[in-house]
Amino acid sequence: MNEIGKKPDNRGVVRQINDLQRMSMVDLRKKWTDLFGTYPGRLGRQYLIRRLAYRIQEIIHGGLSREAKQRLSELAANPDGERKTIKREATNLQIGTRLLRDWHGERYEVIVDRDGFTYKGKTYRSLSAVARAVTGTHRGGRRFFGLGPAEKRGGNDE
Repeated sequence: MNEIGKKPDNRGVVRQINDLQRMSMVDLRKKWTDLFGTYPGRLGRQYLIRRLAYRIQEIIHGGLSREAKQRLSELAANPDGERKTIKREATNLQIGTRLLRDWHGERYEVIVDRDGFTYKGKTYRSLSAVARAVTGTHRGGRRFFGLGPAEKRGGNDE
């Protein structure tokens, strides 16, 4: 690996990646085993080259950030992309806080919990998602529940 404080030598990376194009399948498989510690099996040439090129860059420059890895794990667990957790600092609301909203003659109650916002027994990742469930249209959740100013985007609350 690189010494702390030194920039990686990009010419070396480019040279290694260019060398992959000239390697035989036997050499590509050996390189795979060296870099990944497993045998690649019957993977195609272009896939091996692309994945090896990525791995070389990953070793030299570093891999994905912790946040990117976390987001990929979330997507793998829930492919529709709906996040299961929210960042507490984004809401500044204490867990257990009860939000009430009277709208069109009905009272709506939302509880702030560790995983998001609970409304009618279902957990939503944001107040905007709850407001959408209540009204059937897109609305800013903080504004809908009276928690502070939100930028104006048109439309009426009632």
